[in-house]
Amino acid sequence: MNDPKKLNNSTSSINSLVSSQLSINSSNSNNTANNVQLNQITPIYSNIEVPILNTSTKSLPISNSNNNNSNDITSPLTDEQNWQRFSSKRKKLFVFIAAISSFLSPMSSIATLPAVSFIASSFNTTGTVINLSNGLYCIMMAVSPCIWSPISDLYGRRFVFLICIFFYSISSILVAVSQNLTTFFVFRATTALFGTAFFSVGAQIIADVYPPTQRGTGMGWTLSGSQVGPAIGPVIGGLIITYTSWRVIFYMLTALGLIVFTLSFFYLEETSRQTKMQELILNLNSDRKFIWVWFNPFRILFSLKYPNLLFAGLSSSTLSFSMYCLLTPIRYIVEPIFNLHTPIYGALFYLAPGLGYFLGSFYGGKYADFMLKLYIKKKNKMVPEDRLRSVIIPFGLVMPSTMIIYGWALDFEKGGMALPIIMMFLNGFAQTCIFPSINTYCVDSMSKYTGGDGIGGNYCIRFIFSAVGTSITLPSINNIGVGWTCTMSAFVLLVGFLFIYLNILFGERLRIKYLKANGFDVVDE
Repeated sequence: MNDPKKLNNSTSSINSLVSSQLSINSSNSNNTANNVQLNQITPIYSNIEVPILNTSTKSLPISNSNNNNSNDITSPLTDEQNWQRFSSKRKKLFVFIAAISSFLSPMSSIATLPAVSFIASSFNTTGTVINLSNGLYCIMMAVSPCIWSPISDLYGRRFVFLICIFFYSISSILVAVSQNLTTFFVFRATTALFGTAFFSVGAQIIADVYPPTQRGTGMGWTLSGSQVGPAIGPVIGGLIITYTSWRVIFYMLTALGLIVFTLSFFYLEETSRQTKMQELILNLNSDRKFIWVWFNPFRILFSLKYPNLLFAGLSSSTLSFSMYCLLTPIRYIVEPIFNLHTPIYGALFYLAPGLGYFLGSFYGGKYADFMLKLYIKKKNKMVPEDRLRSVIIPFGLVMPSTMIIYGWALDFEKGGMALPIIMMFLNGFAQTCIFPSINTYCVDSMSKYTGGDGIGGNYCIRFIFSAVGTSITLPSINNIGVGWTCTMSAFVLLVGFLFIYLNILFGERLRIKYLKANGFDVVDE
């Protein structure tokens, strides 16, 4: 049996191996890859008067990361030097900021669930109409990475963080003071548009500052915020509406947003080595500090033309779909079964999956890194698909089985409170053992060629499935029952596992084949 401690002791040598491999691949493909990537900037970021970029084979200079607003140029950095730009403490601070930022959007979405009837009463409408705002929220969550992921490549991570957290806070306060349904819906939508940016941009920050053998752990910490929000949001919302107005939920979110803005303004540095804007300025020989560049907001969907990224996107989408099948029955099924008549008591059921989400995000990231190191030692090279082996048991076994047991325990009212609570915890734990691995895979495997589009496209398709799950789960429960609905969700999960297993078996070959077909000079691994 492999000892994780022995593997951890060899981390530095493995990182050196990974770095040298990346450097060799980069040097072998420098001429062609640079030409392809630079030539792609013009049609994608189509500046009206911008001439064709200089595609000479010289190394592109790197901006000074210690100056957040600088276009100053320094010597190119190797991968190893790039990962050493920031101290361990600074990296942890960046991860902390990304994690609490990722907490805000799901908190905004889910915290209102116990308050639906109260919000409906305020606007003289029905709970069904108010629930439509959650569907709209999920749609805007899908649109968000299409906009902010390309902008973060163009202008930097810090720029996107500050813009989005500022307007998220403004949108939250406007939801709180809404006096009619129109303003409530509009500003709920803008809250999702700005608040969801931190998912994909946070993943890009992890890729900027950590080597591949440490990214899973960093991704796990970042995901802890986004996964805990859906679980503790209803608890906090239930507490608030039990003792005060639903509007206080959004006052609280505004305050949290301003705290994150302050932290980001003073402590979040630019982590990207060089932005696309800086490349444009360099190739135009311009002394301008800022250039506005048009971009295609749907270009991140083009990343899904690569089968390995499409498989990863479909797999993570089934996880998001199943999450709503797990959480939706709580208010409509669990509360009546156990005679939970006050919002706070029903909301406490969300703590079970919440604790699972929280603990799983840390374990899943570390285990994904462990698995990658293990296979680097076996193969003497890094293959990004190897980290996906860490999800085989939680994805292929734990999640489908716990979903089925959970659904039928509620349907037959067997096992009391204990059985569904245990199943929710195990399901939540397994889910966030999977997400860090898939997210890190999207970054590791393709970011050299697609920038932030790989992870952005993954989040876009994931949120589309979240919107579908939100829309069909309750009607499905009403028509065929919670048992069969959860069985259907388990089948969807098995389909998602099939996609991820195809990536484990064939992802490396597919990735290289389709990169070459799209003009990239890739060294066979």
